[in-house]
Amino acid sequence: MLPAWLSFIIIIGIVMALSKYELGVILSIGAVGFAILAGVDILQSFINVVTDPSILVLMIIVALIPILGGIMEESGLMMEMIQKMRVSRKSSLMIMPALFGLLPVPGGALMSAPIVDQIDSEEDANKKVSINVWYRHMLILIYPLSTSLIVASIFTNINLYLLVIALLPCLIIMWLVGYFTMVKDVPPFLEQRERDLKRAFHNLLPIIIAPIIDFIGRTLFNLYVPELFLLVGLIFSIWIALRFGKMNVSNVVSVSKKMKIWRFPLIIFSMFMFLEVFILSSAPEEIASLNLSVFLFMLIGFFLGFATGRIQLPISILIPIYLVQYSVITMFLLDFVFIYTSIFLGYLITPIHPCVAYSIEYFKTDFKKVVKVLGKPTFISFIILIGVYWIFFIFK
Repeated sequence: MLPAWLSFIIIIGIVMALSKYELGVILSIGAVGFAILAGVDILQSFINVVTDPSILVLMIIVALIPILGGIMEESGLMMEMIQKMRVSRKSSLMIMPALFGLLPVPGGALMSAPIVDQIDSEEDANKKVSINVWYRHMLILIYPLSTSLIVASIFTNINLYLLVIALLPCLIIMWLVGYFTMVKDVPPFLEQRERDLKRAFHNLLPIIIAPIIDFIGRTLFNLYVPELFLLVGLIFSIWIALRFGKMNVSNVVSVSKKMKIWRFPLIIFSMFMFLEVFILSSAPEEIASLNLSVFLFMLIGFFLGFATGRIQLPISILIPIYLVQYSVITMFLLDFVFIYTSIFLGYLITPIHPCVAYSIEYFKTDFKKVVKVLGKPTFISFIILIGVYWIFFIFK
């Protein structure tokens, strides 16, 4: 039997090498392999996961989120909302990809890429790729229905909406950095068309109603499984989207098949399975003895985000190590912001990120050219993040 820390490093290396494939499958295999190498009871780990009501509810939730996104796409509600907003060219280049980013659909970058191209057809292809990738992920950073944020809330034991508020300054800074590095010089005018903000808000309701119900429920009631509020909210959101889109329940079946919703619960199961094996092994104590600083967590987070093209995988690795190292149950909120944002930035710029690959393919360019443009807001934002960290560190 290998030392737990060595088993962990071997398995993480294999998982990272295969991370471009189906994450749920790869991480499940990694959990089994880790358990065998570290001498952990895999059956006990499995039982601990499948008997946890919060995890089971979360698996249902992440299956419903892409169904909502698929309905919003197929019904045309999202496209109509965007058309009815009628904003300037600069605003459109930032807002349109951001709104499409709220739909967790496979190949989502291919939905917003034609919109970006249509808004400013004369712009350099590499800049259009960068704008599409950068802004379609901005709102995801704080969107309460983001799977990564939901999982992070559970891992860190921090209220989901407290995470949203804490990450809001990062969103504002990154939005502004993107504007000054990529959008500022774009000609300001867009062809005139009818504006109907009432209709735009009407179509936005299915996307925002679930977080609203969840927030109200968590605020007013103290359930053993608080994720139930989000589950109820999502069911209600899907029902509203079907009504607004003039679709029926039978359409949910076709949308589910198209979205391959089985992938999302599997990712949740595999992450918590890996976490359970990690906790039952001696790896947390062995790795925590290295006494990593938050700054090193940030650098490692950026690297893991870049190396894996994922957010969920790095947080499932780093947050448990952080909790054990600092001997806490709840992660320090500011530390979470620094580490999570670092992972997010690494994830944004990697060539194995599907949105980057799809956008490059659509605009017929290559990564070497794109990274010269996309790298500017990414590394400026990362430098600002590091600078803020050191300011807090000095005055702590």
